Amino acid sequence: GAPAGPAAGGRAAPAASVPQRGASRDAGLRNPTAAAPERGNLTVGAAKAGALLDRQLTLARTRAHSTALQALGSSRFHAVADKVAVLASEVPLTRAAGSTDLRPLAAAAQDRLTDAVSALPLVTAGSPYNAAALVHGLSPDTVPHPQDAPWHQVRLLLRLHRYAREAVSGPKGNAVVDLRLLSAGRALNRHRDASEAAAAAAQAARTPRIAPATAYALGVLHADQRHEVEAARFAFQQCWQKETVRTS
Repeated sequence: GAPAGPAAGGRAAPAASVPQRGASRDAGLRNPTAAAPERGNLTVGAAKAGALLDRQLTLARTRAHSTALQALGSSRFHAVADKVAVLASEVPLTRAAGSTDLRPLAAAAQDRLTDAVSALPLVTAGSPYNAAALVHGLSPDTVPHPQDAPWHQVRLLLRLHRYAREAVSGPKGNAVVDLRLLSAGRALNRHRDASEAAAAAAQAARTPRIAPATAYALGVLHADQRHEVEAARFAFQQCWQKETVRTS
């Protein structure tokens, strides 16, 4: 006859459980300790990258210090110092020096600054993070970034313009502050620092036979500083478009 079924009112036998092939893998993904070795490698790479940068920057600073000491001890420097001392004791000023109009010279400094700023890619700088600027930095070329030099020149001309304004305004003009120029100067200082930091990271990454984790950490640092360069350009573009505000 037919096989006997389950007893009336009885429960059906439970189905056999099917093993989950990805259970162990999913458990490993959910386990935060699974990625610990990778994070450990990144931490070691960052520490080695910092030590490498410290050694290279210390060596560069020591060489610059030695070069400066050699220059201070040279006969050429002593000759220049003697001439400066003579000029300081007998300043060759004419009688009309006190009444000389400095405004044309200050206007010329302002014109140089305006021309240099107009040559900057301010439209491109309107984006706070321009990823296109990273292309050159990621190449093996050791030449400095071509876009940095005009911005460094604007920074120097901006300082010259501020000094010219102070000379023209006289002692009472020292209290006059151009907030736009101050903000622009801070942005360009950030730009200079980030540009030099990115260049140092790129130079360190070209060190032969460094560990991959160290090179990766230096690459992350380089990209971060190049993004900071673009952010500084954006800040300069924003404050330069504002009207000059004076407070006394």
